Amino acid sequence: MKLYINEKYTYLFMKVVIVGAGPAGIYAALNLSKHAKVTLIEREERLGGTCVLYGCIPTKSMLHPLISLKQKTEFTLHSLRENAINSINTISKNLEQLLLSHDIEVIHANGFLRSSIVNAGNTSLAADKILITTGTRREKLDGIRFTEDLAYSKDDYNSVIVVGGDVGGIELSWMMRKLGKEVHLIDKNNALLQNVDNTLSEIVTNYLAQMGVKLHLGRSTSKINSNSVVLESGEIISADSVFVTFGRKPNIEGFEEIAHNKYINVDEYLRTQVPNIYAAGDIIGTFTAHEAIYGGIIAARNILGENREFLVEGIPKVIYIHPQIAYVGVMSGKCVTLNTLSLTRTIIEREDEGFLKLCARDDRITGAVAFMPNAEDVISIISILIRYQIPLKDAVNLVLPHPSYLEAVTEALMKLES
Repeated sequence: MKLYINEKYTYLFMKVVIVGAGPAGIYAALNLSKHAKVTLIEREERLGGTCVLYGCIPTKSMLHPLISLKQKTEFTLHSLRENAINSINTISKNLEQLLLSHDIEVIHANGFLRSSIVNAGNTSLAADKILITTGTRREKLDGIRFTEDLAYSKDDYNSVIVVGGDVGGIELSWMMRKLGKEVHLIDKNNALLQNVDNTLSEIVTNYLAQMGVKLHLGRSTSKINSNSVVLESGEIISADSVFVTFGRKPNIEGFEEIAHNKYINVDEYLRTQVPNIYAAGDIIGTFTAHEAIYGGIIAARNILGENREFLVEGIPKVIYIHPQIAYVGVMSGKCVTLNTLSLTRTIIEREDEGFLKLCARDDRITGAVAFMPNAEDVISIISILIRYQIPLKDAVNLVLPHPSYLEAVTEALMKLES
């Protein structure tokens, strides 16, 4: 570690090695690069991790043309895939240039830890601090397709089976149905999103059913094949292809010496039990790219000597269908529900679905769910109220644009206060 001096600061210029170039690793590297020599190890040929290569980016790139559809236009799986691959390649290349502009060294190799020393392939790397951001992976099964395989396939289908009613399952089912495919959605729970909120669960479940998605809820599978599923009841459902949405596992391999259960154990500052080694992103059990980005930034700040806690409260979640689904916090306390069909913006745009449910306790917002256009923006505002613990009496002073969907927040806040 070297002493670095400039006109404003005197600090130790350290060497930091990050393993994993997903959102957590990239944002950590960018935040560290002003004050440290950063080396980023990534085993994939392209940068961006699961989000860019297999998850958020290809999925949203395929969903977007269907969501933004203003007039009848024929889309095909082929055209949506082209959109996805273009997005993947552009974003990954942009990340490569961004890291280069910050003098961040990128090594494409398999990174692993031995006796607290990072190895990139056959090379050992000296480091003052280490950050593990290796994310999660799929264990490939013969003949089984996962949701992230869709963008890279060349096949088309008239019918599909989606096993898993989670975020990925809802998005894939909605997209395939919009393309005119026959869709079977199987989930062991009796309703979709029932662990989030009962109102949201009932409305979203009914919405997909009305779209024509054939729901097989409260049903477990005993066998999954490439084009059929056998339910525990013995019933067989067949289609052109089967997609599984669950089953990602943390990339612990190579880091077994770090204390872990399923995920790597960290404290509130994202420190592992090994001095000078931190971890962030899905490897510690977070499940969205924005949580990983936030974790990477927090870890970087703490590596530089700050003491910032990783706050898990009030992180929003979004499902990118239309209308959007978004939720945050815990649905407890006094709750009010606003039918967004009364909003001026809803009337202008002739939307025919939408609601916001907002909950509070002891003068603090506890949680919210939304099924409406621009739900991500509405829930993001509420996320700020939760994370910064804004009292309800102060939150009602929010002034939001008119006419906008954001007015759902102020309308719901007024209902809560009354």
